[in-house]
Amino acid sequence: MENAGLEIREYDPSRDGPAVRACFIELQDFERSLDLRMPPGSDVADAYLERMFQRCDEFDGVVLVAVLEDAVVGFVTIWTRHHSDEPDDDPSEHGFISDLVISSRQRGRGIGRSLLRAAEARAREAGVRSIRLSTQAGNAKARALYTAEGFAEAEIYFEKPLA
Repeated sequence: MENAGLEIREYDPSRDGPAVRACFIELQDFERSLDLRMPPGSDVADAYLERMFQRCDEFDGVVLVAVLEDAVVGFVTIWTRHHSDEPDDDPSEHGFISDLVISSRQRGRGIGRSLLRAAEARAREAGVRSIRLSTQAGNAKARALYTAEGFAEAEIYFEKPLA
């Protein structure tokens, strides 16, 4: 779906902080509805966002925001020099999309697809050969978007409650 007036640009801390924080809280609270063990978004937003920006510095990353009618309606974080520090994993550098968040009022309009494609373009510009991301198993809409955009499942982990 076309988004007339949609602008994708780099995060500007002087004007985008509160909107990015609100988007994160909304996503975290949605994911908490899928797994009640997760903390509420407002409890972890500041620490999470601080770490997100630190990792952007560490892994040559950037936060891109989606702006519609002068309001930030979502964001994506792409790290272009990510690698696993696990000794048994593929050691090669890859891009990693750590966050893709769209305000619930704006979902279904193609904004997530636009942000995802902008992150891919940024990764290509950086010479990245592949991109990875993850989502909760119960997030069917995100999984459908990623599959439609050419992502394939690479690893699945399982969990079994013991209590």
